[in-house]
Amino acid sequence: MIQVVIYKTRRGDIKGFRVKGHAKYSEAGSDIVCSAVSAIVYTSLGGLDELAGLRSFKEKDGLIACFIPDNLTEKQQITTNIILQTMDIGLRQIETDYDKYVRVRYEEV
Repeated sequence: MIQVVIYKTRRGDIKGFRVKGHAKYSEAGSDIVCSAVSAIVYTSLGGLDELAGLRSFKEKDGLIACFIPDNLTEKQQITTNIILQTMDIGLRQIETDYDKYVRVRYEEV
């Protein structure tokens, strides 16, 4: 199962996320659930890099972790929130249809 943890403030701003595991929906290389989650996460990381100037993620052994620094400009904060909220929506949509393979949960920071 793919486990997603999204770190949110009390105000609802997303300060980071962690994605770990494999869906095991089908064979490696043809797993549509893994592909969908990967596409959403990597597109979000690309957006953070290209649109907000943030490259703050780590990837290792099936784990992707991203934490947003506190010292952002107002424009970076707005852009980051939009990108990460959109990622959250996409991951929850996948979870709705494939809840045996993807779990999204939230932790307050």
